[in-house]
Amino acid sequence: MSEQSPKGWNTIRIIAISRAISLLGDELAIFALLLRVKHNGGGALSIAAIMAAGQLPLILLSPWAGTITDRVPVRRLAPIVTAVQAIFAALLAINSPLYVSVVLIGLIGAGQAVSGPAWSATLPEIVGKEAMPRAMSLFQALYALAGIGGPGIAGLMVSKLGFVSPMIADAATFALITLVPIFLTLPFHARERGPRVRGEVWVGLQIVRKEPVIRALTILGFSLNVTVGMYSVGELFFVLNNLHATTFAYGLVGSTFAAGALVAAVFNERREVSQERLPVNIIAGAFLAGLGVLLTGCAWNWVLLFPVAAMAGIGVSTLNAYFFALMLQRAPDVSRGRVTSAVQGVTSAGQIASFAIGGAVVTVIDPRIAILLSGIACLVTTGAFAPTILGTSKRNPHHEVEFGMPTTDFPVAEPE
Repeated sequence: MSEQSPKGWNTIRIIAISRAISLLGDELAIFALLLRVKHNGGGALSIAAIMAAGQLPLILLSPWAGTITDRVPVRRLAPIVTAVQAIFAALLAINSPLYVSVVLIGLIGAGQAVSGPAWSATLPEIVGKEAMPRAMSLFQALYALAGIGGPGIAGLMVSKLGFVSPMIADAATFALITLVPIFLTLPFHARERGPRVRGEVWVGLQIVRKEPVIRALTILGFSLNVTVGMYSVGELFFVLNNLHATTFAYGLVGSTFAAGALVAAVFNERREVSQERLPVNIIAGAFLAGLGVLLTGCAWNWVLLFPVAAMAGIGVSTLNAYFFALMLQRAPDVSRGRVTSAVQGVTSAGQIASFAIGGAVVTVIDPRIAILLSGIACLVTTGAFAPTILGTSKRNPHHEVEFGMPTTDFPVAEPE
């Protein structure tokens, strides 16, 4: 890590740990909530409603959330948002009707729509843009740890203590994170300090549409979320029905994926990757993820799923770390929060679409065919956007296109 700014790197580590703790708390709460809904007689639609409720605010609130993160420093914004999230998370512990739980999950997701871009957009101001690859790899490593430990801890808590304890634990993590900014050296001023301009909420989407590399990254992220999400839907049926594995084996495959992501993140965090090499790493990660999905569909025995799950985990971890690093480097400084929020909204839309498409596809064709098609789609998508990402990423992002303010309160919709 950079020896020029040890205090900055200590701040990054604390932020990464706190964000991972928050993710772990969310894993506990969602796991317990889904089990409680099922215990109360809820079916697949109820489960889907819970899953979608947390993602929809990331899409619907994207323009306004991004504007808030650019106009309010994270040191002031984050404590307020996480304190409110803690209250809503605590209310989840009450065994309420499904619609109440859906509303509470949506409100917590609204907080995430603000806090996620707020923290991400602030990272380059702490350690510099050139350090983003290693910083994002550190985040990926800690997120992978939370992903590995979350389901097991949640299962143990539910079996021993009931449904309430994981949700109280989630509320406690939000309360803990509320205190974190108090002890950190964070930027004092907002990125956007000019006068309010009509239509400024759409600047992030306008930049995503006009800046070629960010546009290619966003479409790639959306497309891969759709295809990999379809694979996730079909994998359960493929492993249990086609390969006749046990549920324990299915869980081990998921853990292997997370372990691969962790190993890749730790390795990438120790690498020095220049901005010129980021596109190559992004394409390599996407290719590994797609190849892992494709080879999963070719497996004739569940034992073969372990190496390909690790391969897919390595690919996804590498893709995520360098994807966000390049995006943060390319975004204009004053609108970094709006760009981050816009990209988050579009890629989240891909995740929601994948659940609907995957569910429909798996009901009409064999899960193996669905997974093979997902893998092929991943590789084709990667190949389609590789030339744009590899060919234009070396240009100066601030001189490629003029980012003017829109003149209306609605996004520009004319074609390129």
